[in-house]
Amino acid sequence: MEIQWPLLIFSVLLGVTSGSFVFLAVGELRGKFREVRFSGALIALICLAVGGCVSVLHMGHPERATHLLGNLGSGLSKELFVVAIMGIIALVYLVLAKKDYPGVSKVFGVLGGIVGLVLPFVAGSSYLIAARPAWDSIALPLMFLGAGLALGMTLMAGLVLLRGKAAEEGGFALKLALAGVVIMAVTTVAYVVWIAIAPYQAPTRSIDRLISGDLAVMFWAGVVVIGIVVPVALAVLACVQATKGAGGTGSVAPKQLAMYLFGACACTAIGAVVIRIIMYAVGTSVEQFIYH
Repeated sequence: MEIQWPLLIFSVLLGVTSGSFVFLAVGELRGKFREVRFSGALIALICLAVGGCVSVLHMGHPERATHLLGNLGSGLSKELFVVAIMGIIALVYLVLAKKDYPGVSKVFGVLGGIVGLVLPFVAGSSYLIAARPAWDSIALPLMFLGAGLALGMTLMAGLVLLRGKAAEEGGFALKLALAGVVIMAVTTVAYVVWIAIAPYQAPTRSIDRLISGDLAVMFWAGVVVIGIVVPVALAVLACVQATKGAGGTGSVAPKQLAMYLFGACACTAIGAVVIRIIMYAVGTSVEQFIYH
């Protein structure tokens, strides 16, 4: 299938919003990360807004997005509503981040985290089509969710180390970032496994294209090395260096650790784009579903 760039960009930016708010929600529950609440929520809201605007371009005529209201049960309509809900929560939380209402901020922060978990899952579920076997698995929306957690958590953890209370909260932020990239690695591998075992196998959607075929360079370099190995390695390196030194105070400055995490975020973004390109490449239809 031809790559749908607007939808691809939308899903990646949606992931940043998702992971960022999950990170902030955990911070609200633990009473941490107050210094980065505003900047984190602002980044999440901008990514959501830009992604939403880009997504309507795949229709050819942006005004056609209003037609989604005529079919409330469609996957795209569900995406629209979840994005709208997330946008409202993000905007309110952004305002509260500058105020002194800890109870209300906590409520909206946790709500943002819950919707953040749902957001990429709903976006990924829109691709579950029986006629496209390489897409028709829960592994696909889980892959979207995993990438989002890694993107948002590495980005937010980097902000904590750069602008927050690195000495008191940096260690916890690093653990969240590491958890995010590990989840991303597991869910990405799970989706690749699904491509290998999906029913109605055909050369156009065979795992051989990824392992040694026309998609091999893209898969091994873009997904495996840049998208999985490097982010995990950088997150582990940051965690290890943060606990070294006298009394576990760390062997490098927080700014350097933040650079590791921003690098992990950038590599995760590259991997997220490449695995989606591969997803479209193997998203061919089963002919008997169409002609019989």
